[in-house]
Amino acid sequence: MMRNRKFVFIILICIGLVMLLNISLLKLYDFYVYQSLNKIIYVLEDKYSNIEGELIEALVNDGEIEDVLGKYGINENTINELDSYQDFRVKIILLVSSTFIVVLLFLLLIYYMYNRKLKKEVRVINQYLQDILNDNYELNIADYNEDDLSVLKNDIYKVTIKLKNLSNYEQREQQFLMSTLEDISHQLKTPLTALMITNDILVNNDLSKEERKEFLMREAKELEKMEWLITTLLKLSKLDSGAVKFKKEKVRVEELIDEALESLLVSLELKKVKVIKKHLDFNLICDRAWMREVLTNILKNAYEHVLENGNIIINGEDNPVYKAIQITDDGVGIKKKEIKNIFKRFYSTSSSKNSMGIGLNMARIIVQKHNGKIEVTSEPGKYTTFKIMFMKRNL
Repeated sequence: MMRNRKFVFIILICIGLVMLLNISLLKLYDFYVYQSLNKIIYVLEDKYSNIEGELIEALVNDGEIEDVLGKYGINENTINELDSYQDFRVKIILLVSSTFIVVLLFLLLIYYMYNRKLKKEVRVINQYLQDILNDNYELNIADYNEDDLSVLKNDIYKVTIKLKNLSNYEQREQQFLMSTLEDISHQLKTPLTALMITNDILVNNDLSKEERKEFLMREAKELEKMEWLITTLLKLSKLDSGAVKFKKEKVRVEELIDEALESLLVSLELKKVKVIKKHLDFNLICDRAWMREVLTNILKNAYEHVLENGNIIINGEDNPVYKAIQITDDGVGIKKKEIKNIFKRFYSTSSSKNSMGIGLNMARIIVQKHNGKIEVTSEPGKYTTFKIMFMKRNL
């Protein structure tokens, strides 16, 4: 756009110069004719003073007159040979030629300056691109003009910002991957070490049948931990990669709670924990399997922290604004400084003995992908409450 405006501006300047030239030529021609006629009248008036009026009238009025000059051998061709006319023609040629040369030089100067500026801008863009190839995204090439080159520079800058964000994202992903692999290896090292020690005892020691059975049961528990860890990590990797497609359906909340409690019934019974369910007679739009995973992980966390002979209260809430499931245990609670970290991957609180720190992280991810959120309130030594909320406008 800006380039087109400059071109139009140059055209207008050229047109103006041509018009100025034409006006100058016309004025010069009028002056020459006037001087020529004035000379003729001056000579005739000097010789024949009584015919002055007739001469003036003949000059300013049109009409056919006798070809007097022809009698003396002067015609339209020979008149061009007169010195005065030759001088006039030379003046016209010089004026036109000089004006054309000035205009041409002016246009060439404009072209040279523009071409010089263009080359300079291209070198800047080329250097900028080289910096980008060298992973230097800190330069700013943005231009706020409206010409095509400025538009190109702005587009390149936008691409640079996207590349910078992508590079930062990849760096964060690499750091996260390295941290995750370290955490996974750490989490697997404990059960693997226990398995190696137990297996060494079984191989190199003469044990009774009861002792051998006890060690085999320990191995089975460690293998269960490893299986759960690997399965959960595979689920997390699917969630992180966006490979999971949630199947939304209408689910009865009380049925969902019963399904989540099923795997914990034996453990709850051994610990003599009482489960109290209230106000769960409503529906929730969600992926049944993944929401069951959420509730299982939160209930498992409640079971791990509730005291023996304690209670786990599951309370539902269905109001005009949101639907919620609230799970409360009267256990050891969570310290205030630890609450903000409990959803971090592989984070375990000081009161968690066997937790691997991934269940709550996965629960939060799944709830967020359902457009919900989890809130936690706790008082050490008294209770911990997890509240899963879904705004009705997002369901």
